[in-house]
Amino acid sequence: MSRGLKRRVLLWTWCLIIGVAVFANCQRQTVEPVALAPEDMCAYCKMAISEKRYAAELIDSEGQAFKFDDIGCLVNFIKNRKNATKIVAYFVIDFDERQWTNADDAYYVHSSELATPMNGGIIAFKNQSKAREAVDRYHGKLIRFEDLFNLKG
Repeated sequence: MSRGLKRRVLLWTWCLIIGVAVFANCQRQTVEPVALAPEDMCAYCKMAISEKRYAAELIDSEGQAFKFDDIGCLVNFIKNRKNATKIVAYFVIDFDERQWTNADDAYYVHSSELATPMNGGIIAFKNQSKAREAVDRYHGKLIRFEDLFNLKG
């Protein structure tokens, strides 16, 4: 192999390696919820997050997690946001299972009979049938994530 051909092969190899590395970094990375710690405070109302089953959080494009003690606080925080940092993920705690679930996929129950930490009156479920049971139990309304921002009060 001639010296010029070797150089071209080496150059193309490096270009391929760099291209693959750049492409791999462009792939959408999975964002995971950040675990709640006993000392966590709500990013909106500044109260301690004491009842996990009502909690929510969002993660911005810089990887910062904003935690909330009530789904209503998450909603108010988003409505009143002043900064332009992009939000990349929303999570809520499943009311029954007390585990994080993607907020976009969750089913919500809104009811004045629910005594949530900041009186948001909203609980979340990963499972639609569990949410429907809660609608009957608390005389509420079944809604989805995008509906949270249209609630009155």
